[in-house]
Amino acid sequence: MKHSSQSLIKSLQTVSKRAAIAVFWIGCIVLVGWLFDISLLKSVLPGLVTMKANTALGFVLGGLSLWAIHQKPTQRNRCIALSSAILVLLVGLLTTLQYGFDVDFGIDQLLFKESADAVATASPGRMALNTALDFFILGSALLLLAIPRPNYLPAHGLTIVGFLMAYLGFLGYVYGNAYFYQYGSAFTAMALHTAIAFVLLCIGIICAFPTRGVMTIVTRNNAGGILAQRLILAAIILPPIICWLILLGYRYQIYTAELGICLLGIINVIVFSALIWGNARSLGKIDQKRHQAEYALKEANEALEQRVKERTQQLETSETQLRDKNHQLEQTLFELRNTQTQLVQTEKMSSLGQLVAGVAHEINNPVNFIFGNLVHAEEYSENLLNLIHLYQKNYPQPVEEIEEEIEEIDLDFLAEDLPRLIGSMQVGAERIRGIIRSLRNFSRMDESDVKPIDIHEGIESTLMILHNRLKAKPEHPEIKVIKEYQELPVVDCYPGQLNQVFMNLISNAIDALDEYNQQRTTEEIRENPSFITLCTGYEGDYVKVQISDNGPGIPAKEQERLFDPFFTTKPIGKGTGLGLAISYQIIVEKHNGQLDCISEPGQGATFVIKLPQHQTMSPSAATTQSATA
Repeated sequence: MKHSSQSLIKSLQTVSKRAAIAVFWIGCIVLVGWLFDISLLKSVLPGLVTMKANTALGFVLGGLSLWAIHQKPTQRNRCIALSSAILVLLVGLLTTLQYGFDVDFGIDQLLFKESADAVATASPGRMALNTALDFFILGSALLLLAIPRPNYLPAHGLTIVGFLMAYLGFLGYVYGNAYFYQYGSAFTAMALHTAIAFVLLCIGIICAFPTRGVMTIVTRNNAGGILAQRLILAAIILPPIICWLILLGYRYQIYTAELGICLLGIINVIVFSALIWGNARSLGKIDQKRHQAEYALKEANEALEQRVKERTQQLETSETQLRDKNHQLEQTLFELRNTQTQLVQTEKMSSLGQLVAGVAHEINNPVNFIFGNLVHAEEYSENLLNLIHLYQKNYPQPVEEIEEEIEEIDLDFLAEDLPRLIGSMQVGAERIRGIIRSLRNFSRMDESDVKPIDIHEGIESTLMILHNRLKAKPEHPEIKVIKEYQELPVVDCYPGQLNQVFMNLISNAIDALDEYNQQRTTEEIRENPSFITLCTGYEGDYVKVQISDNGPGIPAKEQERLFDPFFTTKPIGKGTGLGLAISYQIIVEKHNGQLDCISEPGQGATFVIKLPQHQTMSPSAATTQSATA
């Protein structure tokens, strides 16, 4: 699914970075307030609960972790993001445990002391329970995003929960309802700027990766994405504003509670009906344009069909005249079909080459990224395993909880299997890179100039493309490839066209062997397995390439017509009769070479290609190139 424009994605990432900076500085400013005892910086307004020093420190660490996530994935930045996220998580977890088990770990006033009569404070210096829970939840979310293989969906789910808690605390101050930000007199209240900082941090985490997790729904370039982009802010902002206005009127005794509830329902209906109507109208216009395009396409098809019918009628009325010129047209038609099909085949191979080159290029970038990161992954895993060994060496008797976790994850097997796992991933990545190199070599179909190339490289690229047809499958046995290469110099030729010849000849050999194996028993195949032999060498001033198979061979009568256009021995639908004809034209006419077939029934077939080392453009090739230009 395509995503929206890059401008939207960049804007969301910019919002995330600025939110990280804002949260970081909010924490720093409050810490300055505690350092110099400035009440305005600690509580925003007189009489409100203060943001505790541990809370401010948590925001500094949270903003720092989110900022590091946005930077280049170096080891230093990853360490900053991970360590900061873990500290945020620990601050929230320890404070939550203090509330849950009524204990004091001594962390509340570790940085600064607070008086016992502080506003809405259960224990001096201790942050609110909802604040501690929010830090635990958002610390976990940051940790899931900072690890080498991020888990976006769980991180976004935790962030949404944290946002709802913080947003509820903020609305408590807006509505003047203490139950939204303080869970009772036995608990510290969440400060106003604490709620605001949490909201900013949640927005920053959600927007950090706009094309991952739940944000994919918002950034997709479809009707759902457009609808989400237009409604999500309205859904978050408008209902609280409407409720605040209704509550304000009720407090000023403009109307009763019953009338206020009625007004709330009516206003919500009006506002959301207007939003739905506006978005439905916009989506309707988009759908209307799509229908118009479909209608225009239908009309164009009908017009084309009408022209085809008219042309068919004209041809039918001219049938008598055409019969009189049948003999002359047959020859012309034969040459036209030959030329046309060759051009179509050339265009098809060129398109295939462009497609293969594009696919190879697109795959190459992420594969290089994976291959490069595997080195770091191997180094990091070794470092972690070494660290675990050091812990086991210096602390041979861990606590019971750690022993249970070691047994649960089977640490010894994990330490033994992880290096092998990374090694197999490196082998697989290298294999993919080899396939990409072969694809890029084979995809030079649109190179129309004579170039010096390595014949062996072209053959190997073709074998890589045909590898799937050569290996053993349930429906046919393996076809072995025997290579008898001699050292060859580079040869002047048309690279893409020569690769096409190799593809045609090797594919024909595979087809012949597959058909031959279908006629043999398993025992016969085991005693005389199928193989293709590739030989290269010299013969005078020519470079020679032989492609042989041990199939059924080719009868003499068929050999006489082997290079004729449209002649094929394959079943209908499996062959066009153009492969060898085009190959012959490429070798003989365009490369001034030779293409011969040597075969006897029951003795297999051998195709011999001879190419001059240095190429002089033939007249036919020059004509073809001029026509192309």
